[in-house]
Amino acid sequence: MTVALIPIVLRFWLRWREAKPQPISRNISDGLIVFSWFSGIVLISINAWKNSLRQRYIHYPPSELYYSVPRPLSAHLLYVSWISLFFIYISLWAAKFALIAFFAGVLKLMETRVARLFVVFATFYTTGTFILHIALLIRWCDPVSRNWDINGQLCSAVHDIVSVSISTVANISTDLVILSLPIFALATLSRERRALTTESRVTKAEWSGFALVIAVAALSIVAALARWITLWLVHNVPKANITHTIDVWALVEIVASLLAVCLPTLRSFVRRSRRETQRRKANGQPPKMLSLHWMGSDYTVRTGTTSI
Repeated sequence: MTVALIPIVLRFWLRWREAKPQPISRNISDGLIVFSWFSGIVLISINAWKNSLRQRYIHYPPSELYYSVPRPLSAHLLYVSWISLFFIYISLWAAKFALIAFFAGVLKLMETRVARLFVVFATFYTTGTFILHIALLIRWCDPVSRNWDINGQLCSAVHDIVSVSISTVANISTDLVILSLPIFALATLSRERRALTTESRVTKAEWSGFALVIAVAALSIVAALARWITLWLVHNVPKANITHTIDVWALVEIVASLLAVCLPTLRSFVRRSRRETQRRKANGQPPKMLSLHWMGSDYTVRTGTTSI
C-alpha cells in the first residue's frame, strides 16, 4: 500500500496547488480514494495479525495444528479471515467508484444526454456487481457460519472455483464498463475536433489518451485474471495456503486499482510540467519543474486537445 500512497499523495498535492474550489465529482473521487486506501490498510492489519498468530505455533507438530494454529483458535482465525474478505471488495469497489466519479466530471463538460446516461449505467452496473460480491460472501455458504465451523463441513465462496469464476467475470466486466467512459469521451472529442477543423488524423494527445485507457485496463484486469489463475492452480491445495494466495493477489489488485485511479492525474502532471518547461525555455527562462502555473483543473477539455 506504500506504493499506492505515493501517487495518492501526489494527487492531493496537485489539488492543493490548484488552490480553487473543485467540482463535487472531484471531491467524491478523492474521498473514495482515501476510503479505498484505508480499507486496504485494515486488510493488511488483519493479515499481519493472522500471520503473527500462525508464527507463534510454527514449531508445533503439524498433528496439533488446524489451519496453522491450535484447533481451539482455528474457528476464530477463520471467522476473522471471512471478515477480512469484505475489506477486499470494499477497497476494490471504492477505487472503481472513484474512477466513475473522475470520468463523470469529464463527461459532464460535454453536456449531452448520452454522456449522462453512460455515467448512470456505469454507476448502477458497478453497484450491482458490488452487491453481487457481498451476496456471494454471505449467501454462498448456508448457513453463513459454515465459513468458520470447524466441526462441520467448511465452506467458503473464495475457495470455490465456481464462485471465484463468477466473481472474476463480474469484476472484469465492471472494469470494462468503467473504462468505456474515457473511451467514449475520447471518441466524442476526436469527432468534434474533426468536424471543426480540417485535421483528419489522430493527434498525439489523442493517442496518449487512448494509451492511458489501455494502461488503466491492463492494471486492473491483469491483476484480476492473475488472481483467478493462481486460485485455479492451487484450489486443491489445503485452504490455508489458498487463503494466503487470496490475500496476496487481492492486495496486488487493490494497489493496481488505486494506481489506475491516479493515472489520469499523473498524466496531467507530466503534460503540464512539459508545457511549463517549454514555455519557460521559449521565454529564455530556466525550467522550474516544481514551480507550475495551473490553468484550470484536471477536467479542462477544449476542442483540439484531449485531456483526461
